[in-house]
Order: sequence, then structure tokens, then C-alpha cells
Amino acid sequence: MQKFNQLFLAFLTIATFITCTSTAKQRPEGGWLWKISGNGLSHPSYLFGTYHGTYDILYQYTDSIPELHQAFNACSQFAGESETTSKPTPAQVGAAIKLPKDTTYADLLNKEDFHFGAPFDIETGEFKRNKSGQKDEDYSSITLDFLINSVKNDKTVAVLTAGTPGDFELSKEVREKMGKQYIDVGIAEEHAVAMSSGLAKNGAKPVFCVCSSFIQRTYDQLSQDLCLNNNPALILVYYASVYRANDVTHLGIFDIPMISNIPNLVYLAPTNKEEHLKMMEWGLNQNEHPVAIRVPALDLVSTGEEDKTDYSILNKYKVTKK
Repeated sequence: MQKFNQLFLAFLTIATFITCTSTAKQRPEGGWLWKISGNGLSHPSYLFGTYHGTYDILYQYTDSIPELHQAFNACSQFAGESETTSKPTPAQVGAAIKLPKDTTYADLLNKEDFHFGAPFDIETGEFKRNKSGQKDEDYSSITLDFLINSVKNDKTVAVLTAGTPGDFELSKEVREKMGKQYIDVGIAEEHAVAMSSGLAKNGAKPVFCVCSSFIQRTYDQLSQDLCLNNNPALILVYYASVYRANDVTHLGIFDIPMISNIPNLVYLAPTNKEEHLKMMEWGLNQNEHPVAIRVPALDLVSTGEEDKTDYSILNKYKVTKK
């Protein structure tokens, strides 16, 4: 079922490739349905030709090919593509790709996968997302480890998101382990910042994870709810740089001019693993200012040396090269 689900992501109707295993060829001239077997294959595969026409005619024609239905029933997976200029209804598309009756794409994928896809492993169907302990270190994985350990060791820590937990590797399993210390306010970054301010005011340690592009929605709450009150919430800003999303609605280049000019807010931009970990530790546990950290977007860099910077001393700089 897992392979069945992922390969549905290419809508099947026309130019359909139906596969049970691998490749070879067998079929005399003519016909749409080709059987691929031989060459040591334990199971056959099938190749279905290209059709240009309306859905109703396609159904009439394919229903007249009994071998096609036999091929579908014999196969464990199939993939194809469809030109949707005829604007088929979801029901028509579902029927064309042979979805089980009363089943939709949302039923095959969980809500997050249905909303936000990613590159996936073609063998397992699993999305290639970072999950703590399952992949080489990067800034997302070390940030996730920091959040998991902070929640585990300190019951006053609360992790907040605004409808996009997948962007921060906060899988369903991780969220369930965090329990009530994880809060998703929905797509309402304004509410997340205001709530973080209230939590910090009352002694909690809120950490709001947000994408650079989406933090633009909450300028008023940053300035008035959080920073005017000088409440010590921690904000982790992801996808911030010219190296991440580059479409006009998800640019990550406006966070610095927006955030850095709000009084009382300390905005930090780590350049390596050690700085990032030290900044998060300080930002979470200090109680003097609201703090935002620009999570690096490129490959992880490690100095191998402990960062001994005292980040409570503001507006300092260090010369690293002359």
C-alpha cells in the first residue's frame, strides 16, 4: 500500500505505465496494452499506450479491454501522467487512477504529507525528511535534538508552530512525545507570537519555530505584544537566506531588515554548529530579552571547539580574520 500511495502522486490516466516488477518486451504489432516479461523476470510488467481524448470516451474504451483490468488487478504499483486541461472532477481522476471506491488522496496520505510533499525513497515510499538519529547531522537535526531534549528535561519549555510542523522535522511521533508541551496554533503566526509572549510573561520558556517568509505576517505582535513587554520568548527562524525558497511568496531575505529594527529584540545569526547550540541554550534560559535565532540554511559547519561567547553582552563583534 505504501508504494501504491506514493506512486499515485503522478496522476494516472494517459501514457500509463503499469508495473509489477521490471522491464523486457513481448507483444506483436498493434494494441495499447503491452506485456513485458522474460529475461529472468519473476513477474510481468505492462505498458499502456497514450490516449488523447475526453474522460468519458477513455472509460468506454478501457472498459472494453479485459486484459487491462486483469493487469491492474495483478499489479502492486503503477504510475502515469494526465493532462488535466479538460478539468476533470476529483471523482473522475480517482476513477481513472483506479483508487478504491470512496477513497481520496487525503485518505492515502496523512494530512501533512497531502499538504506538503517532499522527495521520497522510491523503495519504501518514505519522505526523505530529517529525523533525529536517522540521518547525517544538519542544522535542522541538531535543532530538533535540542528541542526534544529541552522539552524532556524542562517542563516549562513549550514548542510552538503555526500549521507547518513538517518544516521543522516535528513529526507526528515527536509531537506526541512532547505532549502538551507542543502547541500548534494553525496558520496564525500572529497568535503564536502573542501566545509566546504570554507564556514567557508567566514563567514558561516558549520556542516558536517559524519560516522566514511567514514571520512577516506578525510584525505587530512582534513589536507590540512581545517586544514592548520585553518578554523572553525564543523564536527560531528557518529558511532564512537566498539559498532556500526563491519564489515570490516564500522569499527568506526580509527577516533581517524587519526583525533587527524592533527595539528589545535580539536577533542572532550563527555561523556554525557550536554557535547555534550555544545561542539556543542562552536564548532559551535567559530572561532579559526576546531572542530570535536565524537557523543556518546551508550545510552544517563545525569548528570542533566549544563556543565560549557570553551572548548576554550585546552589540559586540569579533574579528575572525584580518
